[in-house]
Amino acid sequence: MPKEKEGFRDQLERLDARFPGRETIYIQEACEVVGLSRDTLLMDKTFPAKKPGSKKNARIVVPLVALARWLS
Repeated sequence: MPKEKEGFRDQLERLDARFPGRETIYIQEACEVVGLSRDTLLMDKTFPAKKPGSKKNARIVVPLVALARWLS
């Protein structure tokens, strides 16, 4: 099993405190957290954005654990 990156737990704790009881956040909330635009985040192929479901206009969400990993 791979070792966690340094800072991962700290990032996850901060995200959990900011978004209590949530597993995912919307892309707009992620933009506020990281201070980057929606387009910039979506152009980054490593950013953990997900578009659940098959609807064309489905909202983009970001899992908090994946965001914490991306930030660390």
